[in-house]
Amino acid sequence: MSKKSLPEFTTRLSFRLFLLVSICAILCCSCFRVLMLRETDVFNWMTERGFYTIDTKKIIEDVSGRTNNITFKGKSEKEILETLNLYSYDDGYTGLYIYEDGTYRCGISPGVCDDYQIKHFWYGELDVYPDQEDIAEIEFSDTTVLLVIYSYQSVRMGVPYLVVSLMISLLFFIPVILYMRNRMKYIGKLKQEILVMADGDLDSKVTVKGKDEIGILARELNKMRSALNENIRKEEEARKSNHELIRSISHDLRTPMTTMYGYLEILEHKKCTESQQQEYIRRCVQKMEEIRLLSDKMFEYAFVYGTQEEEAQTELYVEELLEELEKNGQFLEMKGYEVIYEMEGQGKLLGSRSCFQRIWNNLFSNILKYGDAPIWMKTYVEKGNIGIKIVNKKRKNRVQVESNKIGLKSVEKMVELQNGSFFVTEDEENFAVTLQFPLL
Repeated sequence: MSKKSLPEFTTRLSFRLFLLVSICAILCCSCFRVLMLRETDVFNWMTERGFYTIDTKKIIEDVSGRTNNITFKGKSEKEILETLNLYSYDDGYTGLYIYEDGTYRCGISPGVCDDYQIKHFWYGELDVYPDQEDIAEIEFSDTTVLLVIYSYQSVRMGVPYLVVSLMISLLFFIPVILYMRNRMKYIGKLKQEILVMADGDLDSKVTVKGKDEIGILARELNKMRSALNENIRKEEEARKSNHELIRSISHDLRTPMTTMYGYLEILEHKKCTESQQQEYIRRCVQKMEEIRLLSDKMFEYAFVYGTQEEEAQTELYVEELLEELEKNGQFLEMKGYEVIYEMEGQGKLLGSRSCFQRIWNNLFSNILKYGDAPIWMKTYVEKGNIGIKIVNKKRKNRVQVESNKIGLKSVEKMVELQNGSFFVTEDEENFAVTLQFPLL
């Protein structure tokens, strides 16, 4: 693993949780092991304070009190046990054994000696050695025997000590629980903040906490909220700006129309000389051109920012479109532009003739405003598409280009409606547009 990828790996939630669980598990097992190995010390401490002990002296006194005038020899093991009432001391943890002349005669073995190692998980030394023992001589009428007492009371604390040790060891998993609780609480907070965003409040920030996947999600969500809020704000500003622009253009239309109406009224009533008639007609044509430009501008804004119904598309011959394109080139030549043609291509495509006419009008109108000669017009067929490329020099002393480039936006949208693609490239001297449409 590279050094560069290490920080990214360590910030993952899965890695952090795995690392935390591993550390807590190691500490838990270590604590459990230490506690279980200290079990003997704990028992000795409890024994010193009177827990888990038996009174061997009293047992010896009770047994000695039952042997007066009783013979020992000749009795069976069962008779001896019943006579001495040793069964009453059988609590499962105490062993009582009788020896005669160093030979074992009878006794009670504690049941725990047979199975406690399996049942109680004892870790110390008390599973082999008794924790308490005592030896006393018991006198019968015919002999003296030894009573040996072994106590394994320490085994009684095996299960409780195991449970307590386990509970103490599991406390080391509290950091895991707290960490998961913290992340789940953070997820719940993100949920509430997302619901606030869903209700339309994009001004409230999303809380970014941590560098894991949840933190990254929150950070990217906050960026998305900010970007969406900014886009909505800009769209609202653009909508208001366009509304004001259209209203302004609509108002500006009235001025040339009123002037032109006045000239036409004079011409209708023939209240002027012949030379004045020519001048008024020229002014009417000029005002009509102003109205056309303003109406085109309104159409372009309405087309780009409004909602339009798609026009019906039909099969069009490429030759007809190229002929229309060439006519626009000839119009430029009439205006004094040098036009270089490289026109070829044939076939059919699906589109709207009126849309193509508006596309040509916008493109060549831009050339008249901002372009200079020479102008290259090239068409080609490539990979099932008809391509049209128009390149013009930029006018040296041109006025400032319209900041919103609404004409090009209008062209791009109309090209997309014809299932085509539109590209613009430019440098300090040249400006080029490329249109591509799929052939049938």
